[in-house]
Amino acid sequence: MTQTDTSNAIAIGLMFTASALLCGSVAAEEKSALDNAKAPPTAYIEAASKPLEKPKRRLRRSVAIDEYRQRIEDMEAEHGAYGAGIDEQLMGLGHALQRQGAHDEAISQFRRAMLINRVNEGLYSLNQVPMIERIIESQVALNEWEGANDNHQYLFWLHAKNYGEKDPRMLPIINQLSSWHLQAYIDEKGATMFEHLINATNLYALAVDIISNNFGANDLRLVEALRGLKASNYYLATYSGEPQEAIVINTGFAGGNMSNERRMQLDHYRMNSFSSGKTAITKIMDVYQKNPASPPAASAKAKVELGDWYMLFNKWHSARKTYGEAYHALWDNGATNQEIDEIFGRPAALPSLPLLDEDREALANAYVTVSYDVTAFGKARNIRILSAQPEGKVSIRSRVRNVLKRAKFRPRFEDGEPVETKGIVQRFVFD
Repeated sequence: MTQTDTSNAIAIGLMFTASALLCGSVAAEEKSALDNAKAPPTAYIEAASKPLEKPKRRLRRSVAIDEYRQRIEDMEAEHGAYGAGIDEQLMGLGHALQRQGAHDEAISQFRRAMLINRVNEGLYSLNQVPMIERIIESQVALNEWEGANDNHQYLFWLHAKNYGEKDPRMLPIINQLSSWHLQAYIDEKGATMFEHLINATNLYALAVDIISNNFGANDLRLVEALRGLKASNYYLATYSGEPQEAIVINTGFAGGNMSNERRMQLDHYRMNSFSSGKTAITKIMDVYQKNPASPPAASAKAKVELGDWYMLFNKWHSARKTYGEAYHALWDNGATNQEIDEIFGRPAALPSLPLLDEDREALANAYVTVSYDVTAFGKARNIRILSAQPEGKVSIRSRVRNVLKRAKFRPRFEDGEPVETKGIVQRFVFD
C-alpha cells in the first residue's frame, strides 16, 4: 500500500519496522533466545547422517547445468564422492538451478555441498555459511518458513561454535537472526509468532550486552540494537495471539493451544514491554549525550521518540511534557528550523495503524481520499470521505475511517505547545 498526499499531508506509517524504532532493554538474567545453541537443529543432525543421493534430472537441458553436472561426475570418478572441491561445483549447480526456479533440487545440491564440506573441513566449518544462506533463499521462495527458520538458527549455532556466543564477531549474525525473527512476526510467517518475538527480544538484548562489554556503555553501535529491542517490545505490547489461535490478552486465555509456560512468558514480556521500551529510549538519549561523535541534536531527537512512546501507551500528560522538553532541547542543541519543522511542524502518525488486510487483487487500483483534523491531543476528528474508487466498495471506506479513528498522532507544535491542525487531506492508494 502506498500513500499519495494531496495537501498538508502526513506520512502515516502502517506498521513498525525494526529500522524505524528505538527500543527498550530487558533484564540481564533473561533467558537467551537460543538456549539450545549447544546442539544443531535436529533436521541437520538427520541430514548429516544420510548418504549422498544424486538428484533426479527434471529440468529442460541447460548448458550451464549440464557442464556443472559433468564436472561433478568427473571429479567424483577421480577423487570419490567426498573429494575436495566438489562442494564448490555443487554450489555453482545449485545456483544455476535457483535461477531456473528449481528450488527443491537446488536445496538438495546445497545440502550435498554442506556434507562434503563437513567431511573435508569439519562440522563447524564456516565455509558452510554461503550454502546455508542459499538454502534459506530457496526455502523462502518455496514458502518453507519453518525450514528457513531452522536454518537461521543453525547459522547462529555455527557461528557460536566458532566464536563463542558473546564474542563481538557474533554481532552480524545476531543482527541477521533478530531481523529475521522480527520480520517473520510482522509477515506472520511460520507457526510460532510469539516465539519469534521472544527470540528477537533476547537477541537484541544479547547484542546490547556484547557491545556494552566490548566497546563501552556509550558506543554508538548500541543505538541500532536498542532500536530493534524497542520494536520487539512494541509488538509484544500489541501481541494479540497466534494466527487462528483464540487468545484474549490480560483477561485469560481461550482454547487449549498455549502451554502454561508460554502463558507465563507472554504475561512477563507484556507486563514489562512499556518499561523496557522507555528504559531503552532513555539509554539511547544517554548514549547520544555522552558520545562526542553523536550527530547534532541526536539526544533531543531521541527524546521525541520517548514522547511518541508515551503516546503509544496513552500517557498523554507525560507525552506532552516530554514533547515540550524535546522541542526546546532541539533549539538549544543547534537543530535547524527545517529539522524542527520536520518533527513538530505537522502531525505525525505514530506506528499503530493496521494495514487494510483485504484481498490485494480485489483492492487493485482502488483509492480513498479522506479529510480530517488532528487535535492537540493527537486524535483524528471530523473524518470525512471525500471520494473513493470503486465507488461501491463500502468496506474500504469503513476500514480507512476506522483506522483513522484508532490512530495516534504526534500533534503539531507551535512555540513549544501542541496545537490543532485542521483540513488534512490524504489519499490512500491501493496497488
